[in-house]
Parts: sequence; structure tokens; C-alpha cells
Amino acid sequence: MTLHITTAAARPARVRGPLGAYGHLLAIYLIWGSTYLAVKLCLSGPAPVSPLHLQVLREGCGALLLAGLTAVRHGGPGRLDRRDAGLCALTGVLMWVGGNALATACAPYAHSGFIVMAMGTIPLWCTLFDCVLNRARPSARILAALPLGLGGLVMVVAPALSGHGAIVTRHPVAVVLVLQLAAITWALGTVLQRRLAGRLRPGWTAAIQMGVAALILGCASSASGWSIPAHVGTIQLAAFAFLVVFGSVVAPASYIVVLRSFSPEMASTFAYVNPVVGVLLGWMVLGERPAALALAGMAVVLGSIALMMRRKG
Repeated sequence: MTLHITTAAARPARVRGPLGAYGHLLAIYLIWGSTYLAVKLCLSGPAPVSPLHLQVLREGCGALLLAGLTAVRHGGPGRLDRRDAGLCALTGVLMWVGGNALATACAPYAHSGFIVMAMGTIPLWCTLFDCVLNRARPSARILAALPLGLGGLVMVVAPALSGHGAIVTRHPVAVVLVLQLAAITWALGTVLQRRLAGRLRPGWTAAIQMGVAALILGCASSASGWSIPAHVGTIQLAAFAFLVVFGSVVAPASYIVVLRSFSPEMASTFAYVNPVVGVLLGWMVLGERPAALALAGMAVVLGSIALMMRRKG
């Protein structure tokens, strides 16, 4: 099943069989819903690591590992023209320097679940950018599902904001603004990245994007000076391995497949499902019990996904 956009140039490609594309969609639902919990575990362990240094290590290792695996399976990336290379670099900056790095920078000041929830505006920004850049008109189902999902996210966040725990410990206004900037840059990169469809294998696209981001962030972090931390805790090491293997290799490659198979609105629905995964993990791992309103919000979120994915007719 694919979602229909009225502009032919913006229409998503059909996939071969349901298990392929939907398996990748499920992967980003589950993996990216748990990455900020892993980020918190990395930053709160015995070895001092800053969000910037963590991002450099994560993206650098992820880019190298993904490039190696893709080269073994499919060979080299081939020759890219300047336009494709520039677009690949630009989307890497938008998504991994802007979106992901900015959200990671908020980790010391906010609960991981709140970060994932605040990024839930990504589908709205994706729809806006898609309409402006691709001159696409969302269907009535999309227009109904997006605000429904956003309303569910509000229900999930509302109990924490009304006194059920201090989910933002410091600088709440700045944290919210930075997270929205992260959502905007990720959404813009998502829409622009679709123009690379069919020109480069997903593994190479993600590897180049993260490699460019790691270089930029590495140059920024070198000014402050830092070294590989010693006495890394077991939980820290396991969380970092999860971020590299799953968060920076499996999920980005899966996300590109999803972008080639579905519309930007459908591809960005991970921002609706990730809060559900994040809250459930907080409940199971950290013993945080969500309020009844939050549980109801999760049901609304899932309902919006079901509406968006429902076949016509």
C-alpha cells in the first residue's frame, strides 16, 4: 500500500511485496523509539561523555561500519554527479547535524521520552515542506490523521507538564525551541532526500550522510579538545553499541528504503510511534508509570497511524 500525492513527481514508488517496506518501517518505529533512552544511558554512566562527543563517535563509527557492509554486499557507490553528491551532503547536515545532534544536545536537560514526544511535530513539518517544494496536495485522510496524531501526542505529554515529574530539568523554553528546530531540519532533509531515490543504494546514502555530519561535528568538537573516555561502564558500552549498530546503521538504511517506498507523511510517522515505544521502555526499564491520559494518548496516536495506512476503498 502506498499513499497518494496528487503531484506525479511526488508520488512514492511502489514496493515489491509488503514484508520488505513494512519491515523497514517497523525497524525505524522500534529502533528510533529507543535511541534516546540509549543516549541517556551513555551520558549518565561513569565515563564523562558530552552530547557532542557522543554524536561524533556514534556517527563516525556508524558511517564506517555501514560503508564497509554496503561495499561488501553491493560494491562501491559508483560515480556521483555534483548535484547528487551535494544533495546527499546537504541532507546529511540537515538530518544528522541539525535534527539528530540538536535533539541529542537536549538529553542532559530533559527526559528521553519528552525528547521523542517533542519531535512529534515532524510529520506536520514534512507535510508543509512537501506541499511547498513538491507542490503536492495531501489527501483528506492525511489531513485528518496528522492533527489526530498530534492531539494524541499532546495527551501523552500533558500529564508530565502538569506536574507528573520534572521532565525538563533546566532551560525549558530553550529546550523546546531547540527540539522544534531539530524537527524542522529533520523534516526538510526527509523531503529533499527523496530526490536521491534510485540514484544511490540506501546503505551508501546513509553512510555518506553520517560521514559528512561526523566530519562537521568532529571539527566543531576539536576546538574544545577531548579524548576517548576511560573506565567506560558496561551499560554505557552496551548503549553505545546499540546506538552505532542499530541507531546509526540499521535504522538509517531502513529509513531511506521507507522514503523510497512511501510518501514523506508516511515516512515521518515514526515521530508518532516513537513516543509510544519511548514511554513503554521508560515504564519497563526505569519503572516510570505513565498516567491514564498518556495511555489514552497512545491509543489516539496508534489510531492516527491506522487511518493514515488504511487502504482506499
